[in-house]
Amino acid sequence: MRTVKITSYMNADQAQALAQFFKRIGFSEFKQLAANIDEAYLMQEGALKVADGLADNGFAPR
Repeated sequence: MRTVKITSYMNADQAQALAQFFKRIGFSEFKQLAANIDEAYLMQEGALKVADGLADNGFAPR
């Protein structure tokens, strides 16, 4: 599988809001929006990686 690096610039308010979104979204939302269960898991894994990137930059809501 190919690895992709994503770089994004946003202001602190956007980063905080996005971190909150990732904290609040659950598997049921991914499952509802995905074409199948495998895609739901892949979507969730990708979202968690973005959330980790936000946390690495100081945006990790409690």
